[in-house]
Amino acid sequence: MAKSGKAEPDIHQSIHLPVKGEEKFLGAVAHLALFFLPVLVPLAIYLLERNKADFSEFILFQAKQAVLYQILALVAFGEIGLLLWLGSRWLVGDFFTPAFLGLLLLALGYALFAAWQCMQGRDFHYFWLGDLIRELRL
Repeated sequence: MAKSGKAEPDIHQSIHLPVKGEEKFLGAVAHLALFFLPVLVPLAIYLLERNKADFSEFILFQAKQAVLYQILALVAFGEIGLLLWLGSRWLVGDFFTPAFLGLLLLALGYALFAAWQCMQGRDFHYFWLGDLIRELRL
């Protein structure tokens, strides 16, 4: 309990506010940006939304998650994964190519699933990442 006598909100709870069409759409676009302008689009959505007087917690949370997920995906697949794939290709041939492509498709599929969940008005959060954002109050 806080000093004011009110219970503090549980940061692990989902957002249970009614989600409007625009909120669903912007949440989905933030996740789909992985396919066309990763990091930039969700960051722009976040910055524009947080400056509104009547900002949406749903949009802010989805945009924050999308930014972090896309940064992780770009680092993992853009640099680390590509270097490992090229290095293994030189050492053992195309042995790891299917695994690399499979993991890439999984990452893209997870972003699609996130967008679909947002369009349904559900409070989606990425495994581990969503809880981390709420716990650290980023």
